[in-house]
Amino acid sequence: MSQESLSSLPSPLDPNQTHPWLLLFHGCNHQNQTFYSISKDKAIVDTKITEFRSKKAISTSHPSWLALIHPRKSSLTFSLLNTVTKQAIHLPKIKEKPERSSYFDYACIFSETPTHPNCHVLFIAAFDTRLHYYRMGDEKFTSRPNKFGDENNNLASAVHYKGKIYGWMGRSRNLVQVDFIGGEIVIEKVVDDKGQSCHIPMPTPPFSFMFNEYLIASGDDVLLVHSTTNGNNQSMQVSHYNIFKIDVYKGEWTELKSIGDRTIFLNPYGSKSWLLTNNGSDDENNDVRMKKNSIYYVEGDKILYVYDIEDRSRTLVKLPPVKRDWLMSWVVM
Repeated sequence: MSQESLSSLPSPLDPNQTHPWLLLFHGCNHQNQTFYSISKDKAIVDTKITEFRSKKAISTSHPSWLALIHPRKSSLTFSLLNTVTKQAIHLPKIKEKPERSSYFDYACIFSETPTHPNCHVLFIAAFDTRLHYYRMGDEKFTSRPNKFGDENNNLASAVHYKGKIYGWMGRSRNLVQVDFIGGEIVIEKVVDDKGQSCHIPMPTPPFSFMFNEYLIASGDDVLLVHSTTNGNNQSMQVSHYNIFKIDVYKGEWTELKSIGDRTIFLNPYGSKSWLLTNNGSDDENNDVRMKKNSIYYVEGDKILYVYDIEDRSRTLVKLPPVKRDWLMSWVVM
């Protein structure tokens, strides 16, 4: 990618800025991009970045890196972009037809910084049945069914935390550590001091119809966020969230009723937890318009809501008007 073509990205491109941007892709072939600031409640940059055309940029486990996804009829193409240095890494094509429902619904996790020679890149599709992973310098991706063990456990979510990758198994509801050995994905259960698996029972609210779960690095903690859709809800909207804090070293967990001064930015392509810096002033550099102890989440890839963890209310967040189909991602710029 050329330096010039990326000159319209918001500046400064600081991986430590106070909150993620909401990046909207819209227009024919998603050729237009809008960078929207939640804290300032306005679009900061409306632009067309040539290399983003027909692609989606998703956040990754390392804040200054984006992954670009380009689906084709018989292949998937991924590339990585550092928003600070503007370095681009083009990865080999995956020569298989992607599931249409999961064209853009990938989470991207690194085992190391992408410039590290032993970095492995893992892509987990929200609706696909396969995992794709790649070691820097190899000739091709490895793809395998997203099934592990006799129980046909699926790796539902993963997070990079303090130098290691941890995963959440959807069927067994156990926390595992993920490693890459001899070209294969190896998972090992996280256990407590009695040798018992770190297992969180399924929350069972009445009339539960559908759920999703996300592992998120949150400061010094790992969180499991469980979203529930109520079966009595005709609009298929999220009814509430359960949040669990996991001690990955002790294999223990507790359910949280509050996340304090933090806010979660949630979606299938990479979720973030942010400590808000608002000190009560009206300084535009503070997150004064953002809600602490809340979850910002995208519903149906079109609508943004903020969910209050304390009273379980939700509020619609108005976004700038855009034309034709559009997609959204949280990105750190």
